[in-house]
Amino acid sequence: MNKLADASGTPSFRREKWLSGTTGVLIPFRQAAKRPSALRHPRRHGSSAQIRSQEAKRKYSIVCFEALTNCYWGAKRARSALGAGRSSSNKSGGSSSSTCTRRDWANLGDGPAGLIAEIALASDVADYVRFRAVCKPWRQCSPDPRAGGGLDARFLPRRWIMLDKALAGSSHHRFLNVSTGECIRMGLPELLEGEHRFLKVTPEGLLLLFHKSTKIARLLNPLTRQLIDLPPLTAFVRGGDCDERQQRGPFVQTVGLTEDSTVAVSFCYPMKLAFAKPGDDNWTVVNEGYIDSALPFAGRFYCATNRGIMVLNNTSEQQQQPPRLTMVADLNKSFIYFSRMMHSLHLVDNGGELMLVHRTIGQGKCREYDVYRLDFEAGILIPVKRLNGRAVFMGMQRTISVSVEAFPYVSADTIYLGYGCDRNTEEYNIADGSRYSRSRIYDGSVSPDTIVQSLICYCIKDKDI
Repeated sequence: MNKLADASGTPSFRREKWLSGTTGVLIPFRQAAKRPSALRHPRRHGSSAQIRSQEAKRKYSIVCFEALTNCYWGAKRARSALGAGRSSSNKSGGSSSSTCTRRDWANLGDGPAGLIAEIALASDVADYVRFRAVCKPWRQCSPDPRAGGGLDARFLPRRWIMLDKALAGSSHHRFLNVSTGECIRMGLPELLEGEHRFLKVTPEGLLLLFHKSTKIARLLNPLTRQLIDLPPLTAFVRGGDCDERQQRGPFVQTVGLTEDSTVAVSFCYPMKLAFAKPGDDNWTVVNEGYIDSALPFAGRFYCATNRGIMVLNNTSEQQQQPPRLTMVADLNKSFIYFSRMMHSLHLVDNGGELMLVHRTIGQGKCREYDVYRLDFEAGILIPVKRLNGRAVFMGMQRTISVSVEAFPYVSADTIYLGYGCDRNTEEYNIADGSRYSRSRIYDGSVSPDTIVQSLICYCIKDKDI
């Protein structure tokens, strides 16, 4: 990262082009440098996807977000860096021949600056935070993302996932934008000081933390660094007050938000589904049965069980019905046989479509993967053989979908599998049933050296970061 000092001595940072090397260390990328061979797909030399990638290939940017948030929270920045006047001198050493008019970018006015802020926020909340980090007048003409309780849908980092630590023993973590392929590095001291234990990443990009001393749950927005307090989790931790598990916190399967800022959590041990809102005193338990997977989608919280796809219904027009799970699509009506001992169900938001991956055992005890699209009107699951130009990365508790346009090194209509899902197969193409054998086990003990490996590691990661 190149660091420059402005007139006030405050360090400012410039974007660099970076790639991940074979050791997992971030290395600078120059325009004339040859792309490292580790990023080439080992089984697709000369494929059409690779040829297309020559024009569409991504160059991952690292932005020191910690510096931006320091500026965001009141650090001064000299305005001379923006639109400063420049003078040009002739080669003979004479006086300047022309002087550019200085433009005061900080005082654009609420109209133009506010419009730029709206455009930045419509693009991505990270761009919005960068915009507000420039100067105080720009912050004054744009809403504070930390206002309003912290769960305003406009300021949630929905497109960002936390990959891993940027450096061993560091508070900096790498975040990846699954829509654009941009990668940033951000400092999160909340995960290093020992005050919290990391539990889970929500699909909205928030981090669920367990506060060790008070036993409360907290949601951390990694881009705005805001903490939202939730009720204590003591009821979901087995063991007495002196038990070590009280310090470790509960085992969480999935956490997500609904459109009314309700936080729903599916716990593994004990098996319970509960929800709460910021300011509540306790969690409300809705279900105590087994849930294969859960996912927030279109403002509601969906669960896959041995019966079918169900949705959390925590509101009622008459307020007479207790919170409950209601059936959306019955497995029997869709002619899907499910064995809890041998199969598993995985919900995935595939670019705005709710889909279900049914992990089964086929002939020769090989794993098979059937994909279904949820038809909300008919209440059934429809088999599909395409992922609409996307790829799915799947672990036993995390499943994400990415576009091959943003990640040209992945293949469309392909499921990339974590080791827990399939010990032998790493890639499974749902269109023709072809598969590629696993060449390496990614268990988090080694650093991934390609974007595919990083996404696989993200899906299988289920421990402290």
